[in-house]
Amino acid sequence: MAASTPGLSPRQRSTISRLRLGAQGLAPECGPATMTRSASTPDEVVAALGMIQAQDLPQGCWGIGARLPGAGLTEIHDALARGSIIRTWGARGTLMLIVPRLYRTLLAVTGARMESQMRATRAAEAITDAEIDALADVARARCGREGATRAQLLAAFGAAGSSIAGQRGYHLIVAVALRGAIVQGPMEPGSSTRQLFMEASEWVKEPDATLDPDQALDELVRIYFASHGPATIADCAWWLGLPLTPVRLAVQHAADTLASVELGSRRFFFAPSHRDRWETPPGARSVVALPGFDEFILGYKDRTATLAPEFAEVVTPGKNGLFRRTVAAGGETIGTWEVESKGMTRVARFVPFSGITVSAARHGAIESRMNDYLRFRDS
Repeated sequence: MAASTPGLSPRQRSTISRLRLGAQGLAPECGPATMTRSASTPDEVVAALGMIQAQDLPQGCWGIGARLPGAGLTEIHDALARGSIIRTWGARGTLMLIVPRLYRTLLAVTGARMESQMRATRAAEAITDAEIDALADVARARCGREGATRAQLLAAFGAAGSSIAGQRGYHLIVAVALRGAIVQGPMEPGSSTRQLFMEASEWVKEPDATLDPDQALDELVRIYFASHGPATIADCAWWLGLPLTPVRLAVQHAADTLASVELGSRRFFFAPSHRDRWETPPGARSVVALPGFDEFILGYKDRTATLAPEFAEVVTPGKNGLFRRTVAAGGETIGTWEVESKGMTRVARFVPFSGITVSAARHGAIESRMNDYLRFRDS
């Protein structure tokens, strides 16, 4: 459990939480990040946030939908089919939804560290650099612009002489993706959870990507604080899966494009255009039903401004890396929610945290937000 933000009053924590609602496009009265309007397309949502954790793809899709009122799941899948959003391993060893423009920028920042973190696993599976390089060419040839399913890609690896037994096949796919050879694009025909693998150079055509690692990090740090601020350097380092030192240096480089304030014993950074929001933070009456793994909670090392420490293990039971769906009201996380199947019907159910009292009016708003998800899922 993250330590509580030191030295902050309840009002300061509430302000930070509601400012994050606004920065992330979750407060209806203001657009995400530094946009002057609400996002209108899935790729605008993803571009504003920088990246959205999506090892659970349906949850990642609702992470977009929750910030795009009226959208349906089909709209997100269409964006994946067009290539305006892609999914790949990019930070913290997990899958992310990002826009193509940031794909190579992200790999330039996080790729080498992820490779290093996976060295022991690859050694245990007898995966060598030479094998990865050879299979990257196999993957490019098999996937192309038409794409390949996971099974088809693994079959191509097997035909090339590589063992795909156990988890070895999965680790080979990740290794090849980190080489920049493949990304995940359109949905696999007939599936709402699996995507086709596409050759990256054919599917991602973004010549303006920042490839210099230092410049790329500067860019991602600016995006993070615009879309997630107020946040600390430690929060940003967590988000990228990097040590503190390079992130601290990038913040120095970005000093002219960031505003900051010292609260308690920490300095919080945010977009200068959000400075006038501090007096009256947005989202006072907002109610949101968020997916598991949502950026509003997951995007920070210290989550106590939005999630009281005593409820942290309700959201992440057993500290096993899984994040339940959450409900936030006025920026405060007040419970979890789940979807149950009753015959042919799906029903969403809100579970408030112990000791949390919810008024009838607020309960009605929560029901409405959960029903928004059910409509999203079926449209």
